[in-house]
Amino acid sequence: MVQNNKITKRTTRRNTPQHSFVVEKSADIFDAAQNAVAGKEHGTSIMIPHVCNNVNAFGAGFASAVAKRHYEVKANFHLLGRSAKMGQVQYVTVYTEPKYQYKIIFANMIAQNRIYHPETNSRPLNYGALTYCMMDVKMMIKKMMYNEDQTKFKIFAPKFGSGLAGGNWDFIADLIDDCWSEFSVSVFLGKD
Repeated sequence: MVQNNKITKRTTRRNTPQHSFVVEKSADIFDAAQNAVAGKEHGTSIMIPHVCNNVNAFGAGFASAVAKRHYEVKANFHLLGRSAKMGQVQYVTVYTEPKYQYKIIFANMIAQNRIYHPETNSRPLNYGALTYCMMDVKMMIKKMMYNEDQTKFKIFAPKFGSGLAGGNWDFIADLIDDCWSEFSVSVFLGKD
């Protein structure tokens, strides 16, 4: 960048980036989702996207916590087996509120190539596959809002892709802004 005949360095990141999502520092994502769908006329459906691998492993990080609370998400993931393709999203509905039909849906986003290894696979997260998955989640929510009259929808997400998958959270946060800014998004930083 040139100013007054001097070349200055242009920074690409702000010191305090402002994002379109809310950060929940201590709330439990599972309890928050259950409370949201139980809100009667003020309730909403919840999509919980998280990153999964393409080698049929579902036992570490956030997936471990999911398996303890909603075993059916893990069981459905294992149905894919090693046929899971990068960029694929598997949707698993774990609860439907009987009166208002609000749902809790997990989105298993296949965006991690194999598993982490410090010497041979230090960043198994594939940003291209992650972006594709995130756009698929966006389109699925829109489809459900149109076809199933689910006019209320929120995304509750863990801090996905930056733990065992090795991705850069600042970049992933920007992807959340780019892909999901039209929805109410909360990112939960609580325990896995």
